Amino acid sequence: MKKNVRRNRNTRRKLKAHNKKTKVKRKLKSKKIEKKKKFIIGIITVPLTPDKKYFKVCGDSYISSEHLTWMKKNNIETLIIPHNTDNLEYYFNRIHGLYLPSGGAFAGTQKEFYLACKKLVLMAIKANDNGYYFPVWGCCMGFQQMLIIADGKDDLDGLLGKFDSFNNFFTNIKVTPDGARSRIMNGIDKKTYENITKKKSTLNNHMLGISPKKFNKNYLLSQFYKIVGTSKDRKGKEFVAIIESHHYPFYGVQWHPERNGEMKALIKFFVKEVKKNRKMINRKRKGPMYTKKINCTNYSEGLYKKCNFYWHQKTSQHNRKLCSYAQLKNVDTQVNGV
Repeated sequence: MKKNVRRNRNTRRKLKAHNKKTKVKRKLKSKKIEKKKKFIIGIITVPLTPDKKYFKVCGDSYISSEHLTWMKKNNIETLIIPHNTDNLEYYFNRIHGLYLPSGGAFAGTQKEFYLACKKLVLMAIKANDNGYYFPVWGCCMGFQQMLIIADGKDDLDGLLGKFDSFNNFFTNIKVTPDGARSRIMNGIDKKTYENITKKKSTLNNHMLGISPKKFNKNYLLSQFYKIVGTSKDRKGKEFVAIIESHHYPFYGVQWHPERNGEMKALIKFFVKEVKKNRKMINRKRKGPMYTKKINCTNYSEGLYKKCNFYWHQKTSQHNRKLCSYAQLKNVDTQVNGV
């Protein structure tokens, strides 16, 4: 009898040890599969400013290279979405998350860009409603598009107000009570949290934004997003700096974490969100667009060092060499002044 009890105990111990080893192996295997699996973020191009002298030779659109580098460093593949495509669904079906970048396109003057952002965000809402975890990130200008979309009135000229936060303005962020409980602030490390809140470490380059007072008065906007944090411009005027959706994995920052090496925790947070999207995507793609990485300090009026310029469809008017020359030689003047 005693021998049988001992045998049973030994069998249970062996079985328990075997199950433990099997679980460890499965975890390691799933981690290896996740490492091999490529997650793809769609990033929409920003239309070139049509009143610049070298508008036509420099293609159709651009993206600040820092956005692309930010994602590449975190093993994230990007799919470039032309802002004027007539088939946004083609691109949406090939991505796990959406990134609305910064740039010089204002919704009021370049409506085509705004409408493309709106359609993509609505697709993201539908995907989440259908059970797929589909995150969206908006930076500066992209953040502003998210606000106008959530407002629901297509108020391209009236929703946003003017702020003195242009020309590389550094400040800090005051986290709101909602922000203290937010996914984004609880998803970054303590050091980054302290840098953002206690030091003037957040880089701003925006002339438009929204005040917390106006935000909270807007029913649809405040029902869709919560204010995570606020900042003050050079004149002490408060603006919303970080937003997070109440019910969707949507996040927006009015500043530029991609331009500060100390802010990598934010992209790591977004990448973790993207990896929650388990949807099988269509990986077959059309050929890549013509592109060239160019010094764009002059074009961007000192905001960016490098930009990826894109030619959606190659024409005889496009000239990459002349575009490079235009940016480097400080000859990118207004058409009227030529």
